Amino acid sequence: MNQQHSTLTLDCAGLGVPPGSYALPSEAAARDHATAAALDPDAFAAHLREHFTGQRPVAELAPEEITFLRAELNHQVTERREVALDYFNRHVPRRFAAAEPDTAARDWAARVVAAPQDTKSLLLVGPVGVGKTHYAFAALRAVADTGSTIRWQAYTAANLYAALRPRDDRRADTDYESIAHAPLLLIDDLGAAKLTEWAEEITYRLVNDRYERCLPTILTTNLLPGQLGATIGDRVASRIAEMCDRIALKGNDRRKQAGK
Repeated sequence: MNQQHSTLTLDCAGLGVPPGSYALPSEAAARDHATAAALDPDAFAAHLREHFTGQRPVAELAPEEITFLRAELNHQVTERREVALDYFNRHVPRRFAAAEPDTAARDWAARVVAAPQDTKSLLLVGPVGVGKTHYAFAALRAVADTGSTIRWQAYTAANLYAALRPRDDRRADTDYESIAHAPLLLIDDLGAAKLTEWAEEITYRLVNDRYERCLPTILTTNLLPGQLGATIGDRVASRIAEMCDRIALKGNDRRKQAGK
């Protein structure tokens, strides 16, 4: 019974749990709970299976069945959240480990987890030092907070080009695909320097792949929208404009203020 998973038929909203894929609670646990509540264990277990397969809506579940199912699914969320936060803490740069998401970042993260291919990517724009990288990692923390175990990758643009530059001892195509097809990708400081012809083509390939596959991406840049095309190419800028929601961050350079 606990081998079944649901991504489409489980009524997460009706049960009050975050969207996602869940394992059907074990039949033994369902029967034990039903027996303790003086309910028919056969019917209790059957109703849970029927809800997972879309045959029985939440409105047709008994209150005790809803209570049990909600508790079991929230337990799964807690376990996954611990795994997700462990991954976040092992991969986030130390300086951004305490980044906390705002409401907008949490809303975006919830949409990414529920429907990644239907959720627009993020383009964080603003001058140097206003907190774009901090916000980007806060959004990744928000994804982990949902309990999603999505495996994200994060690079500065400079490190991205270094990782993808062909070397004799590495397979360029494999390296490229592992990054370009990552379930969630952060590219920081896009357009920080004028690109070489090779870097511009790699940027186009990567952005176009993610654009066509509708893969969620977080991009940060110091450039204004009108400057982006001149630095990274009009083809890339056009795709970014369509695939991303833009968030403008304002303020003074935090690094300079911290140094005073």
